[in-house]
Amino acid sequence: MKKILLFIIGLSTITSLFAGGLVTKTNQSARFTRMLCRDATIGIDAVYYNPAGLNRLEDGFYLSLNNQTIGQTYTIGNNYKYLTDPNFDYIGTVNAPVFPSFYAVYKTGKLAFSFGFNPVGGGGSAVYEDGLPSFEMMVSDLVPMLVGQLTPLDMGIQAALGTDFGFKNVTGYNADIFFEGSSIYFGYQGNISYEISDKISMAIGARFVSAKNTYKGYVNNVTIDSPLAYGGVQSPGDYLRFIGGALTPYVGPDDPNVLSLLGTASVLDEQTDLKADVERAGNGITPIVSLNIAPNDKLNVAIKYEMKTKLELVTTVLDGKDAGGLFVHDAAVVADMPALLQVGATFSPVDKLLISTGLHYYFDKNNDYDGSIDREVKMIDNNSFEYALGLQYGLTEKISLSAGWLMTQTGVNDLYQSDQRFSLNTNTFGGGFGIRILPVLDLDLGASYTLYEDGFRGYPYALGSQSIPVTETYEKTTWVVSVGLNFSFVR
Repeated sequence: MKKILLFIIGLSTITSLFAGGLVTKTNQSARFTRMLCRDATIGIDAVYYNPAGLNRLEDGFYLSLNNQTIGQTYTIGNNYKYLTDPNFDYIGTVNAPVFPSFYAVYKTGKLAFSFGFNPVGGGGSAVYEDGLPSFEMMVSDLVPMLVGQLTPLDMGIQAALGTDFGFKNVTGYNADIFFEGSSIYFGYQGNISYEISDKISMAIGARFVSAKNTYKGYVNNVTIDSPLAYGGVQSPGDYLRFIGGALTPYVGPDDPNVLSLLGTASVLDEQTDLKADVERAGNGITPIVSLNIAPNDKLNVAIKYEMKTKLELVTTVLDGKDAGGLFVHDAAVVADMPALLQVGATFSPVDKLLISTGLHYYFDKNNDYDGSIDREVKMIDNNSFEYALGLQYGLTEKISLSAGWLMTQTGVNDLYQSDQRFSLNTNTFGGGFGIRILPVLDLDLGASYTLYEDGFRGYPYALGSQSIPVTETYEKTTWVVSVGLNFSFVR
């Protein structure tokens, strides 16, 4: 029954609840939400997307405040034959009412100094009220395990006494299972931008990343459906103690079978009452370089490269809830963020129309996603990437309308996919308005919706010496509503 202890090991793999890449988030402003492509922007959110483009601003001070409200639903199916209902869907919900971004820029002459704060990874809290299939599968194994172990005992009793006691007739299970995981990577970014010429500017910067993941879960109140004559619904430990007591008059209290039943009962008592309350936290630095090229007034091209962020998260076990010793206080896990290359361009064929395109390329194959410091699991077949297209049209001098599309292509293999973490190909559509309220104040309103390709994974599940084929399915939806206020105080 040691497998019961593994019910919560998957919690250590949850690193991001929604993101541009597997870890990194690129939805970092209300203008992004309504356009979905800001890679070559020369607006204030260029602090994140295109720091070198800040030199295209007029001299002065700029400030941007943004918030996104994000909701997600995860739907996971699993057809393992010993589950009570192999057609049951495990539903996880994510609610992030506050997902803020803050930017400040001071531009003077050939220099621009900027600061940004935003959640660059993770975000929100995923709640599974019924746990996850991998948790329940290990509880469901109690039934075939007890049947397999008690059948020889029944056969021995029948051979000796001529009566089949039917101790093996265990037909079902019940359990209270719950899981909640949260993940947030806050980024504090500073840049210095320099204008090399009228057409070319560059920037260097760095982001301090503060990461924290929390995991809470339990498996308790585990019962089995034993024969009514032997107590019916009861804990597996109590049932084995009942059997041991029933055998004692025939074989004595020191019989090996009785002692084995009582010892196994004690182990099951511990392994079917598990709780976890764990935090993992750490810090890292992301060096950033960018280049902006403006050949003419209609075209702007930007390149940004974020280097790999090395992160080790240290485990803190709260109130001794370590899932039966699975989590080790002060142990470290790897949670690196991959290097990212962003290339974008904007083109304005007429004064009122702006066309924006972008490519995001994540160097996932150079990153460690298994969490282990001393081993390597090949979970990535190809680097993931995104294509983006955005349009903005000026309806009036004060109101602009925008829309965008973002396609994400993942490169993970089945070793990455699980009910605790999975990556799917997506298409995101967004739109919204930009409104000039005052000469120094713009309002942005945006919304987006992400469509995910359904995913699945087939794998062999080990039950003792048996290998049982299992198919798991993954579905997901995401919506975002955002608002932004942008202040400009031009000298």
